[in-house]
Amino acid sequence: MTEPEPPNSFEDTAPAGPAWLFKMIHEPTCTAYHRLHAFLNSIIFVAAILGALETVDAIHTPYAKFFEISEYVIVGIFSLEYIANIITTRNKMGYIFSFWGIIDFLAIAPTFLQMANITALKSARILRVLRVLRVLRVLKLAREALQRVQQTSAAEKRKNPLAMNLTIYFLALFSVVIISSTLMFFAEFSTGEVHSVERQGEAHLVFRSDEFHGELAPSGKITIVGTDKYDGTFEVKKWSPEEHVIEVLVTDPDILAAMPSELTKLQSAHWQKDTPFTSVPASSWWCVVTLTTVGYGDMYPVTVPGRIVATVTMFMGLALFGMLMNIIGKAMMAALFGAEEIDPDHKPTAASSAELPKEWNPAWRHCPTCGIEHTAAEHTPSSSH
Repeated sequence: MTEPEPPNSFEDTAPAGPAWLFKMIHEPTCTAYHRLHAFLNSIIFVAAILGALETVDAIHTPYAKFFEISEYVIVGIFSLEYIANIITTRNKMGYIFSFWGIIDFLAIAPTFLQMANITALKSARILRVLRVLRVLRVLKLAREALQRVQQTSAAEKRKNPLAMNLTIYFLALFSVVIISSTLMFFAEFSTGEVHSVERQGEAHLVFRSDEFHGELAPSGKITIVGTDKYDGTFEVKKWSPEEHVIEVLVTDPDILAAMPSELTKLQSAHWQKDTPFTSVPASSWWCVVTLTTVGYGDMYPVTVPGRIVATVTMFMGLALFGMLMNIIGKAMMAALFGAEEIDPDHKPTAASSAELPKEWNPAWRHCPTCGIEHTAAEHTPSSSH
């Protein structure tokens, strides 16, 4: 069986750029290499957690400046890493257009695009796409895990295989939960500004906005916030993003009494879909339930993109479950038999009489000494073990 191609196969063996920088980025025998990659792994983990917490309004609103500064710091670190990879790689175009090179670029590009004063990138839909791309930073953890496996010697793998296998498993689990929860949040949750409202009939209001987007389930609901008279959750009677209108049914008597007689402009008003996927942490609960195949049914997607994400998540749950069973099985084999696998061609070696059972019980299926299944005749004191 051929070995898998390493992720940095676009590099030549000869160093490029400053020798100290090349060793720090690419040389596993260098102490600085391990320190740098441990630091980068920590930054990736922090970036993923901050990206999830940023979607919680109760946390983001009072700490908006902190999240903004943190984003700039994280992007600055990832930018330095990206530049260092280009400098220390002889085949620079090979790295830039490789899979991991593209991931490194997408980890920093959304923030720079948001910082650029480009009118076309200021729409709510484009900003949502850019924010979704930021979740690809988590894939950098997968690269670190793959490099760690390839750089670990066979002796080290045999010394503590369980720790390495569990580390890889939890990195994979963390990556799946973060990516799936983020994608589900952006697929199901929609929000935007509302610029006007007008009365339609006796008990209907029509809200207008240029930022209506996404899908809405039949008998779906939206929540209006930021107005003095029309805040609340309403049943949607007409959902038409193409016409930039939402028509809702009003049942609250206070809102009915305050309904405008003509088109009224709104200031600082927002709409959002009434969905349980209100943030990435909230969506992570659905993700864990789905990965473990529990299926409580308290949260489920209603949009086509959300159902696609759910389908992929279900299959990932099966893959992770199989991966965990394999790890547990190998650990039990090592604990019981001293090896992760039993070679079917292995012939038991002879054992001293002290190692053999003093009295063979015919009900035994396996020898308590070697764990191999034998007949009673094979375990007489005169037989070899």
